[in-house]
Amino acid sequence: MKKVLPLVLALQLIGSFAYAQNTTPDELVEGFKTPPLSAKPRTWWHWTGSNITKEGITKDLEWMKRVGIGGFQAFDVSFGMGQTIDKKIVFMTPEWLDAIHHTAAEAERLELEMTMVTSAGWSETGGPWVKPEEAIKKIVWSETQIPGGRKYSGKLAMPPTVNGPIRNMVRPAGFGQSNSSADPTYYADDVVVAYRTPKDEMKVADLKPIVTSSAGEFNASPLFDDDLTSKVSFKMPEENSPVWIQYEFAQPLKVRAFSLALALTGGFGSKDMCTGYVQASDDGKNFHTLITLPQ
Repeated sequence: MKKVLPLVLALQLIGSFAYAQNTTPDELVEGFKTPPLSAKPRTWWHWTGSNITKEGITKDLEWMKRVGIGGFQAFDVSFGMGQTIDKKIVFMTPEWLDAIHHTAAEAERLELEMTMVTSAGWSETGGPWVKPEEAIKKIVWSETQIPGGRKYSGKLAMPPTVNGPIRNMVRPAGFGQSNSSADPTYYADDVVVAYRTPKDEMKVADLKPIVTSSAGEFNASPLFDDDLTSKVSFKMPEENSPVWIQYEFAQPLKVRAFSLALALTGGFGSKDMCTGYVQASDDGKNFHTLITLPQ
C-alpha cells in the first residue's frame, strides 16, 4: 500500500496540471466564484417529528440556493429537535406525499439536486412494509454448561428476546415511542456451537473479589449476574469528589474485556454520559489508567 499511494497522488497532480494548462487564469477565478453544480456541496435535510409545511420547505430550499448548496437529501425522521407545528404531516399520508411533490417542484425551480431516503428512519430499512424476518436484527445468545464426554438431550437456555441495543438491554424511550413493548419482536434460532471450556476460564464471581465503592457498603451482586438490566445505585458524593467502584482480588488477574451499561437519567440523546477512567493497580495504592471514558 505504501508504494501505491504516491502513484495515486502523482496521477492526481498530473490531472490537475493538465486542467490548469487548458484553463486560463480568468476561467479558474470564475470557476471558484461561480462553481458548477457538480462542485457544490450537498446536505442532509431532516424533516423531524412530522413538523413540515410547504412554506417551510420553500424557505429552506431558497436558503440552500442562496448560500451555494447544490442539492439535498430529504430525510424523514421522528426523533429530533427544532420548531414544532400544530398540524403535523405524518410520513406516507396523502399530505406527506403532496409535500414531497412540492419539494421536487421547488428543487427543479431552484435547480437543486434532490435525493431522498427510501423510507422513514435513520436507516433505509424501516417501514411497516418490511417484514420482521427481513429487517435488521441483533445477535443474542445464551450459554448452557454441561459435562463433557456424554450425550446431551436437554433444552438449551433461551436467549434474550427484547427489542434493544444489545443482549437483554431494553431500548430507551425515543424515536417517537414511549417504550419498545409495542414493536414486533422476531426471534429465530441461528446456530448452536459446542466447545470445550478453556481450563483457565473463570467467572469473576467465582474469584470472590472484595468490592468497595466511594459510597461505602452496597449490594454488589448485580455486578456479577451477567444481566444488563440489573443495577447498583448509591448516593452521589460531595461535589468534585470522584465516584468509584473497586474490585480487589487475592491473586493477580488478567482481564481481557469488561462491560459497562449505563442507565442515563436524561433518556436517549442525553448528554448525561459517563466520563471517567478504568484503572488497575498491583498494590491497591498506585493506579495506572487503562481506558479513558467515553472510549
